[in-house]
Amino acid sequence: MLTIYPANTKTPLWLDLVDPTPEEQQRAEQALGAKLPTRQQTSALEQSSRFRSAEKLLRLNIPSFVRTESGQGMPTPLAFVVTPQLLVSVRYADSIAFDLVAKEMQSDTPPQDSIAVFVTLIEAIVNVGADHIEAISGNLSQLSQRVFADDGGQRKLLRGALFKIGRMQRQVTQIRAALLGVSRIVTFLCDGAPPFIGHDAHVRLRTVQADIASLTEFDQQLNDRLQFVLDAVLGFINNDQNDIMKVLTVITVVTVPPMILAGIWGMNFKTIPEYNWEHGYAFAWCAIITSMLVPLVWFKWKKWL
Repeated sequence: MLTIYPANTKTPLWLDLVDPTPEEQQRAEQALGAKLPTRQQTSALEQSSRFRSAEKLLRLNIPSFVRTESGQGMPTPLAFVVTPQLLVSVRYADSIAFDLVAKEMQSDTPPQDSIAVFVTLIEAIVNVGADHIEAISGNLSQLSQRVFADDGGQRKLLRGALFKIGRMQRQVTQIRAALLGVSRIVTFLCDGAPPFIGHDAHVRLRTVQADIASLTEFDQQLNDRLQFVLDAVLGFINNDQNDIMKVLTVITVVTVPPMILAGIWGMNFKTIPEYNWEHGYAFAWCAIITSMLVPLVWFKWKKWL
């Protein structure tokens, strides 16, 4: 899909291609006057494939860009081709950041040139990523509170908590990968931007660079919290398993003596004297019950129960 911003104009500032067809890519290349990267080229990890700068043309690639910047779904690449007159973006998934900037392009005060549109997109990507990291942090706090709650229903949460922590970890990892790609773009432009990147855009990029640095620190703290909650959940699960094994062990020990006595008295030998006792049956029951109670009293006295 090829979208032109502003719409209904002979001099567009931004061409947004979403999983473009060959015809749409050809139209964009004609408007740009240069070739656009293929998906394979955009996904390349080499530094030389990510950033290419010329006097009037700038090519920037993010190999791992998350769908909707939420960390959900498979990451897809993102490419920018920037000239002083036109910005072309090539992506292969929906994006909240791009939707926000598209709405801003239809507002009363849209960005006035392609460079401003590009910087606005970078800012939106970082802001949306930060919002999702904050949302994950809030969800993690709620989950942590429930995991450490001192109530009987807490045990039912543990299995589900593992899946939730795994999903959060995956989201954080993918958001980190996307922000890392944006960070490298911003660093590249701040250190050696081509002449057509003006002073105002340079100042805004420096601000974005500082925001990403603070997000990186927050992301590390969030990752540490995820690891702590994961260790706590696994610890609670191990404790529950130990409690179950303790109960099974007690049951086994308690039932062994009665089984031995029942096995002895169940043998078909006529010489067993208890068979001829007047109260032999009652004696057998008393012996079996006593053999069960003695281990239980012992465990209780040792405070093993």
